[in-house]
Amino acid sequence: MNTFINRLKPSSLKVKWAFAAGSAIFLAFFLFSFFQYHAINKWMLDEEESNFGRVLDEITVFFKQRGNDIQLQDIYDSRDLMKQIAEKDQTIRILDHQGEQVLEIRGENESAFYVPFQPVNDKSVELIESEGKKMLIGRSPIKSTRFNGYVEIIQPLNRYANIMKNLFWMMTITGILALLISAVIGYSMAKSFVRPLNKLSETMRSIERKGFHERVEIVKAHDEISDLSQIFNKMMSQIEKSFQQQQQFVEDASHELRTPIQVLEGHLALLNRWGKKDPTILEESLQVSLDELERIKRLVGELLELSRADREKFDLENARAKVQKVVDKVMRDFRFLHQEYTFSCFDDLNQEALVTIMPRHLEQIMIILLDNAVKYSDEHSTIEVKLMDSQEDIIIEVKDEGIGIPEEDLPKIFDRFYRVDKARSREKGGYGLGLAIASKLVQNYDGEITAIGNHPHGTIIRLSLKQIH
Repeated sequence: MNTFINRLKPSSLKVKWAFAAGSAIFLAFFLFSFFQYHAINKWMLDEEESNFGRVLDEITVFFKQRGNDIQLQDIYDSRDLMKQIAEKDQTIRILDHQGEQVLEIRGENESAFYVPFQPVNDKSVELIESEGKKMLIGRSPIKSTRFNGYVEIIQPLNRYANIMKNLFWMMTITGILALLISAVIGYSMAKSFVRPLNKLSETMRSIERKGFHERVEIVKAHDEISDLSQIFNKMMSQIEKSFQQQQQFVEDASHELRTPIQVLEGHLALLNRWGKKDPTILEESLQVSLDELERIKRLVGELLELSRADREKFDLENARAKVQKVVDKVMRDFRFLHQEYTFSCFDDLNQEALVTIMPRHLEQIMIILLDNAVKYSDEHSTIEVKLMDSQEDIIIEVKDEGIGIPEEDLPKIFDRFYRVDKARSREKGGYGLGLAIASKLVQNYDGEITAIGNHPHGTIIRLSLKQIH
């Protein structure tokens, strides 16, 4: 049963849209028609009762004007006058005090109605239903010295019934036509609206088959679907870039790991063949193997650090670090570890500055920048750190007097595994991941990091972080 119901459910968005639009319009039309029908019904009943009461009042007034000596013959003589007063579908009856009919004036094409006698003391009008028909019954007493009785008017609401019947069918047919027309219009509009979504779906299938280079055609319409297409294209560009970076990352990591693994493999083979008997070969091969394992360990550690920077969630609301405090701590550590270098710090800030970053992340970035400055600078050179205020940002510059970076390579040094001089970088123990980690951390805090040449020799790394006032 559930399977059958599920098959009946519309699967196409166009059908769903047409069904929803048609249902909404039909519901609105139904509610409007419902209230309109009942309003017209009440209005017509009130009109019928008003006209009916007027006729009853005219006949009652006529008998009162004849005085207290009205006789049965006077009632017979007033037959023609009552015919003129009565409506064509009304039946007028004159009853004596016992309820026996004295005179009856029946409307055109009207059959006789049996209505039980009910004496009244004053004018009375009521709505009853007999044999499936609604009718009005009005009674009023006739009092005189010679005749006491009642005037009774019966009016079947034929005109009312016909009008309400025609109105019901007219509203029903109009509602069905409105439902069909709205469904057709809704389907046509949905087909137009869904066309960009179909293109988006086709592009996704094409991406699944061919790769990330496919893009959705942008429709020049200022609506949500146009925005969705633009967002999708931007997302695909980011995914394609991330995929290419990941692919390059895997290739570079494999390449970096291949060399130490090959060295280890060669020395282990040498040990297996000759090292058991030759202590010199044994000692040399073990030392080389330990060095290569250390290189692998450092590489894996940097890869994990970079992966953590990619995945970690950053609380920008509560992240704050004291710039001078963190920089002074890192500078003291480097002065102690690298006494052959000169470390200088120039603080141009007017007061203690707070920036949007966790202290441990700022410390990690400063360690990476100073460590790079030490690696690529000669001994006894000067490494300078400068703190500056730039309106909404705090600028930290790290200057060295090292080998420098060619102008064309400056934008690339923050890429993963990128090294300007690969041979010299490998000698220094670098893998091209430090600046990539620093760049990722800075970007996560909506900061900016750039590299410029430090003339005549060396490099300047400029770090910009949001200041907290």
